[in-house]
Amino acid sequence: MDSNIILVLCLTALIGLGIPAMLYAGLRRGGTVGQIELLRRASRQARQPWQREDSQLAELSQKVEALRAKTDQTAK
Repeated sequence: MDSNIILVLCLTALIGLGIPAMLYAGLRRGGTVGQIELLRRASRQARQPWQREDSQLAELSQKVEALRAKTDQTAK
């Protein structure tokens, strides 16, 4: 039980320190244009966090409808 608690604490600390460190390194490496693009991508992702999944589900829905229509035509 204690090892699970220690593992959770270590992972939390790693995530809590790792993400800001990676962001800082990315911002230091890139120029102003890179920083602006990073912020734009982050804001787009924050506004529509499931955009990629939604578009994939919409495509799947269209394919299913096309398949159903084709099946209905062959059944007649």
